Amino acid sequence: MTNDTMQGFMFTDMDIRGVHLRLDQGVKALLEQQDYPAPVARLLAEMLIVACLLSANLKLRGHLSVQIRGAGPLKWVMAECRQLSDDPEQPFRVKGMAQVDDTIGSHASLAEMVADGRLIITIEPDQGQRYQGIVMVDQATFSECIESYFYQSEQLPTHIQLVSTDDGAAGFMLQRLPQTMSDESQADLDWELIHALASTLTEHELAQLPANQVLHRLFHDQQVKVFTPRPVLQQCDCSRERCGAAIVGLGRLAVDEILEEQEAIIIDCHFCNGHYAFDKVDCHVLLEQDVMAAETITAVH
Repeated sequence: MTNDTMQGFMFTDMDIRGVHLRLDQGVKALLEQQDYPAPVARLLAEMLIVACLLSANLKLRGHLSVQIRGAGPLKWVMAECRQLSDDPEQPFRVKGMAQVDDTIGSHASLAEMVADGRLIITIEPDQGQRYQGIVMVDQATFSECIESYFYQSEQLPTHIQLVSTDDGAAGFMLQRLPQTMSDESQADLDWELIHALASTLTEHELAQLPANQVLHRLFHDQQVKVFTPRPVLQQCDCSRERCGAAIVGLGRLAVDEILEEQEAIIIDCHFCNGHYAFDKVDCHVLLEQDVMAAETITAVH
């Protein structure tokens, strides 16, 4: 049984929506592939949670990435969520990695890790326009940075709670929507109430309780509509086929030059430590298949 499940919900009589996510097995599996310092591991786990929460709220079919780039010892950290289908039985897929260039203490703060950092959120729908938002990492915690991002870029009041432990990670997000059902004064009162109730959720409860218990614990006096839960899977999207396509994209001349210097072209995936080797025969077959495919397309037209 997996706890890696995302639960969306909304209040039927208020312009407020939310998402709850537990990501235990996925976080543990990803972090076991790398030897990150403890503060980096916690930050990456929180970023994986946020990438999923944002994807769920946007109902995005495509890719959403959350990145931090800075001038501190943690140069770059990224989490990505991919939603390939609207089918609620199909999982959200997540991956992430970090680049650490210097020693990071076990109790390093966010500011110490990513000095002069920038938070970058990129949305790439399968159909539609790519969007990217950038704000400074000028808050004490990552959750506060996300809340600040929405306040600055979207003008949407947002509440984020994140927790990361040795057993996994979890997140809880509330977002006030533009008024559609109520006047502004009533919407303000609704948000104050729901935000105050959500603020009573403890880290222990968020880390341990399933979504239905969290929602009952917080909002048993409100009318909440719960959507079909979605599974979340930690999975890299690298493959031998994609690496082969990258080699073909280099062109025959560049491939021949590389193979003159080494016996094979080696491609390593830094997300999952996958290792793909293409010797001279493999590369020759790939290039010949590409030529044959091009000739077939030309003949058809």
